[in-house]
This record gives sequence, structure tokens and C-alpha cells, in this order.
Amino acid sequence: MINVVGANKSFGSNHVLKDVSIDFEKGKTNLIIGKSGSGKTVLLKSIVALYPLDSGSVFYGDTDITNLDSKKLKNLRKDIGMLFQGGALFDSKTVLENIMFPMDMFSQMSNKEKLKRAQFCLDRVNLVGADNLYPSEISGGMNKRVAIARAIALNPSFLFCDEPNSGLDPTTALLIDNLISEITKEYQITTIINTHDMNSVINIGDNVTFIDKGEVAWRGDKYNIFDSKNQHLQDFISPAMLIRSINR
Repeated sequence: MINVVGANKSFGSNHVLKDVSIDFEKGKTNLIIGKSGSGKTVLLKSIVALYPLDSGSVFYGDTDITNLDSKKLKNLRKDIGMLFQGGALFDSKTVLENIMFPMDMFSQMSNKEKLKRAQFCLDRVNLVGADNLYPSEISGGMNKRVAIARAIALNPSFLFCDEPNSGLDPTTALLIDNLISEITKEYQITTIINTHDMNSVINIGDNVTFIDKGEVAWRGDKYNIFDSKNQHLQDFISPAMLIRSINR
């Protein structure tokens, strides 16, 4: 579990996060949604200690990471998987080499052990036979699946996903959503997903936090989000509500 308590972050005179407190549950898909400029990306980067908070705390279990020195932070990051918006694969490395990269950086595993683990992760995301292909030789959806395989290579306790469906068609986006949800539950990971995609909310939103102007404006799940009385949230999800009404 990750607990954010009273988080504040400013850039100059711009107060981006305003006393944000959220609990992110283990084994659940925890989604952060909000308009562009709402503060959700700053929140995600603060949770992984890329941005230091001005005040407040971020607890990974019982550990407040805001008090950790660089060495302890590096050790913590061995337990973190990251899925970046564009996949962020290395063009000069094969699919298998991309998956092995975090093991090369953070583990003491033998090359044989790395290969075995990388192949296991590749199989888990249903990319059998793609080992020796390069990112330029596979589709956008396959790139995202490779990125997921790389993110779970070190068997992390925490998984962070930044707009995982960006640039994907609806069918592939659903596949990625389901894969993230399956892995989260299978390995009991604390997964935090930063997204603006209401389809993801409807499909896999176990816990949903709506950030508005740097504040937690609503919390709930995919089952009650459409019944919210928060007007800013309703304005945010109104296009999805229109599609939902058409499909009934």
C-alpha cells in the first residue's frame, strides 16, 4: 500500500498540489484522473520521488520516502516498475534486451537467470517469439506489452503507469487495461495509473481519484462514478456518459 498524506507542491507562485491525501491499495488498480493541468502528473512524479514535496509525506508501507537519502531511494526503486506514456523502449536494443535492462541495472542475477526471467515476462504478456525483434519492428500495442514486461521484470511491489493507453486504438487499449489489471491482482501489486481515458475507468477502475485544481475532488470506483454529484467531475466525464447512454 502507498499512502499520500498532506502533500503540497508548488513551482514558484503556482501551487500545484494542495494538501493531497490518498490511500492506494495493494492488489487494486488505483486510477488518478483529471483534466490537463489538474496536477495529476505532478502527483504521480511526487509519489515516485522525482519531485520533492514542499510538505507532506508519501509512505510505501511503513516507510516515509520523503525522508530517505539517495542510496535508500535507489534501493526502494528496485521494488518499483514504471510504464511510461510512450513505452520508452531503447530502439537499439531487442525486445529481450529491453526487458533485461532493469535486471542489468539493479540485480545480481547471472545472465542465464536474466534470460529466464525476461522470457517468463515476455510469455506473461503474450509476446512469444518476439525476443529478437526491435521496437521499430513491432506495433504500438506490442511496444506497450514489452514495456509492461520490462516493468515487472524485477517482480516489483509497486507499479506506476503514465497514460498507458496513449496513442492506442480502443481494442488494443482494452487489451493493455486488462493486462495491467490481471498482473496487478495476480502478483498483488500496488498499481497507480495516471489517465484521462474514461474507458480505462469503466473497465478497470477499482479505486478512482479525481484531481481538480490540485485537490482531491472526488474518490470512488467505476460503479459509482457516474452518480457523483461533483459538477467538475461530471463535466470531465460527460463525453463518456453520452457514449454510455447511446450504448444502453
